This record gives sequence, C-alpha cells and structure tokens, in this order.
Amino acid sequence: MTNPDTAGIKPPPTPVRVSGVASTALYSVITGSGTKATVLGSSNHAVWLQAGERVVVIGTSDSTRLPNGVQLAAESKEGLFAAIEHEGAVEVGHGRLMLDGLSVEVTRWWDPRPTLAATTPEALIAAADGLPDDVPDIDPEPLRTALQARSAGGILHASRALLGKGPGLTPEGDDYLAGALAATRLLAEALGWERIISMIAGISIPLADLAEARTTTFSAALIQSALRGQVAEPAGALLRALTGRGDVAGSHLGLIRVGHTSGPALAAGIVLGAQSLVRKD
Repeated sequence: MTNPDTAGIKPPPTPVRVSGVASTALYSVITGSGTKATVLGSSNHAVWLQAGERVVVIGTSDSTRLPNGVQLAAESKEGLFAAIEHEGAVEVGHGRLMLDGLSVEVTRWWDPRPTLAATTPEALIAAADGLPDDVPDIDPEPLRTALQARSAGGILHASRALLGKGPGLTPEGDDYLAGALAATRLLAEALGWERIISMIAGISIPLADLAEARTTTFSAALIQSALRGQVAEPAGALLRALTGRGDVAGSHLGLIRVGHTSGPALAAGIVLGAQSLVRKD
C-alpha cells in the first residue's frame, strides 16, 4: 500500500561516483574518522571547501593540481560541480568526500613537496639565468632586498604590501609571494643552508596570520602551503628543473601558461627567490 505521506516524492538521486588523486598534505583530513566541511565556492573546474582549519580544493582533471587539492578522474565538461551550492554541507573522511550529488573516493596520492637535487650557488645562478623575476604592477624590490638581506622583519614588511594585491581568488601579489617563499624554503634545502630554512620556519606563523587577515581564504591556504614547501604541480616541475631535474625552459613555459596571472606571477616569484638566495647585488 502506498504511504500517502510519501506519495509523489522522488527518492534522492544516487550520487555520481568518481575517483581522485589527493595531495598527501590532506592525508589526515581525508582518511580521518569524519569531518564536516562547508562549500566556500565553486566553478566549472573546482570546488573549494573549509574542512576544519584546512581549505580543500576538488578540481577536475583539466585543472591545475594544487598542494591542497584532490584532482578528479573527470573533466570540467562533464559538469560534475553544476549542482554544488555555496555553503553546502560536505562530509570528508574514511578516504571519501561526499558532496551533494557527488561522491569522491581517493584512490591515489601525490606529494606536493617536490624533491630537489643538491645544488650549488653557481649552478643555480646558471639555471635561472635569463628568466624573468618580475611581473607588471608588482614592485619586486622590497621583497628582493629583504630576501637578500636574510631579514625576517623585512620579508614580513614586504609581504604585507603584496598580500591581497590584485583581483581574483589568488591575487597576483599572493602568487608572487608564494613562489618566492616556496623557492627560498626548498632551494635553501637543496643548497644545505640551514639558517635560511630556520628563518622561513620562524616567520611561518606571523606570515600565515597576515595572509588570513589580508587576502582570500583560498589564497591564504596556498601561502601557508608555500611556507611548508608545498606547491602546485607545475611550480614543483620548475623548482626541480632549477636543480637539474628537468628542462628549465620547458617547465617555466608550462607554469606561465597556468591561469591568467597566477602562473606568470608564481614563476616570477620562484625566480626571484632563487636569485635572491645566491646573489647579493
């Protein structure tokens, strides 16, 4: 017999199931016992979530693999994010992300912290030779001066002027700063310069606080990743190439093709960080 209270009510559609590859930076969040998350925003290519203190980005296979991201085995043209609503509820845990109408199972992992080869100042100078270290509308000199002087206070002061500079989810100033910070952290390790590594670690908390106050939630999360040496996949390819693991020109071109301003700004910041480590002029 039909229940009159449920007559005419259609059952909810079965969620579309898709697999994904996730950043190891998200391992504890995704494999944990369960976390409630909230949709911060979405586009054809990505959905970004607030899961506790972490920002998680779910992107399609034709989007850039981010250090805090899960990349799906599906393209943007499939429209998987069309029904996702702002502030919608998400469940994250047990290796899955459950969104409205979409179930993502993480089946593989990737490390957003590129492994660089040991290098020397001379080799790094040669590798970065001729690559641009500036972008329009960004004054590189305060950050360059602070990095060359190994000045923690100077880096924080320069960062304050860059954070939030420009439009978009990841303003150009943020991308530039993220590239420089990640390069300084990772290339100092490749050079074996412990004092520089300690300096970046020492400013991580105040700089992360600055980012949270001065730019978008999405971009602040990427700044925090950069401070840990975690970068988007194309940025990692350029950093590896600068230490002899790959083609510098090809990886640089691959990075500057990302987005409208993000790729060029990230690339220029990486070059600035590399040059500032080994040049005092």
